[in-house]
Amino acid sequence: MVNIKELTKNTLFQLKNENMETTPENYFVEFKKQSYALNAKIEEIELFEKIKESLTNEEKQNKIESFKDLAIILAKRTSKEELKKLIFCFEQMLTPSADFNFIEEIENFIIEILKNPQNVTSDESINKLKEISQRRLDSDRKVLKDKTDDIVKLTSLMSRYFDKTLNDGENSTEEIMKIKDELINLNISNSSHRELKIVQKKLIDTIYKIENSLKQNKQIITDNKEKFDYLNKQIEELQNELNLVKEEHQIDFLTGILNRRGYNQEVEKMEKKFSIFNGDYAVVFYDIDHFKDINDKYGHNCGDAVLKSFAGILKNLTRKEDIIARYGGEEFIALINYQDEIEVERYVKRVKKALSNSNFIYKEANIKLKFSAGVTYRNKYNSFNEAKKRADELLYEAKHKGRDRIILDNGIEI
Repeated sequence: MVNIKELTKNTLFQLKNENMETTPENYFVEFKKQSYALNAKIEEIELFEKIKESLTNEEKQNKIESFKDLAIILAKRTSKEELKKLIFCFEQMLTPSADFNFIEEIENFIIEILKNPQNVTSDESINKLKEISQRRLDSDRKVLKDKTDDIVKLTSLMSRYFDKTLNDGENSTEEIMKIKDELINLNISNSSHRELKIVQKKLIDTIYKIENSLKQNKQIITDNKEKFDYLNKQIEELQNELNLVKEEHQIDFLTGILNRRGYNQEVEKMEKKFSIFNGDYAVVFYDIDHFKDINDKYGHNCGDAVLKSFAGILKNLTRKEDIIARYGGEEFIALINYQDEIEVERYVKRVKKALSNSNFIYKEANIKLKFSAGVTYRNKYNSFNEAKKRADELLYEAKHKGRDRIILDNGIEI
């Protein structure tokens, strides 16, 4: 039998011996030591050890020697109301985003936990929570996949239908009807049945409206086909007239090559090509030698024939990508694309040779035609106008030196 008096005596003696105050806490700690020493079974000490043993591993890391220490630890524990708030948060987190088949199971789990909130941290509750969460996640994924597949099937069928209806028309009537039947009989999964069945019905209604509208429009077109054909014919005739007027405004009526108006438009194109792509080109100014004498001696009809012949030679020797135009009177201008300056020299030599080898006969009179020319390379000047002005100056220099010659701005004379 435990001798309480002896335990008390030993406890007080030890406190005094260690010079410690006889506070309830110090007394309990020392009393506990003395009871252990005497192997005494004291109810209060057994209760203390039982409570201490029920603590979590984290709580046991603290120094626990008295009921005061236990009280401090237990006071830090979450209250029942706070645990309930946490449980309600779990309920919100577990609620499915797509598949609602788990709602009843989740509600039953939450109700069971709320009966004893402290059990929320038990291994059984945590494992159940993990298991429900995983199944809910897997199910949501499946539902979303099913819905996505259903939407793809719907949109694919509608896309095929509109494509065939609007582009192929009556040539694909059988295939269009087949697509429409597929849409009407489309098997929609249970996952999206509620939402997409409504969409499917609206799409089918839209198809019928489109078909009715197309039939009405087709009838209108059929009824007015003659009017449409007549209008199209008038439009074509008007377009041809406009093209002819445009061509007349740009073509010199006498020589059949570009006039000043057409030439100015082509210069703009050449300049854009030059500024954007560095497309080099040369400016060549031609002037028929002694043209006034020919006019005075043989008449203006002869002069017109000379202009036509010279324009024909230039046209035959000038490539399609180059420009040739009548600048005014007996003056002509050419814009010649090149990669090397030698190409321009060869070009003007061919023109000179072709004119020298030509026999111009007018009313039994054999007239020998010659010309003078000035040539500049566009990339040597700040603007097209500067290059053109210099070519004009070189032309008059050639005339001043006796005509029948070509002067280039690189110093070469031909």
